[in-house]
Amino acid sequence: MFDDRRRQKRVAVNIPIRVKGADIWGNQFEEVTKSINVTSDGAYFPLKHNIKPGSMLQLSLPLPRQLQKSVAPKAVYQTIGLVVRVEIVGTSQTSRVGVKFRTAKIKQYRSES
Repeated sequence: MFDDRRRQKRVAVNIPIRVKGADIWGNQFEEVTKSINVTSDGAYFPLKHNIKPGSMLQLSLPLPRQLQKSVAPKAVYQTIGLVVRVEIVGTSQTSRVGVKFRTAKIKQYRSES
């Protein structure tokens, strides 16, 4: 039918993502959502806040266990996402956002004793 020209394989996975950023009016927000799919360099997820392409978002998401090769369990991937796509979903107040990861660091959860 048509060729998929993506450089990275898209994986349909439903993992929580904490999103921080500013909406189209400049108001700061923080929202927890779940991914629709991810690649090694980006993610696609629903968002209740109105944003525009070109926006930068702070993202935190847990690394799936199969990707935690050299990292202790419960690692969190923290990155900046450049918004490359915003799709309005029907008449709802929710949009679907595609981001490309810009920077990353791994944060370890510490047990409270």
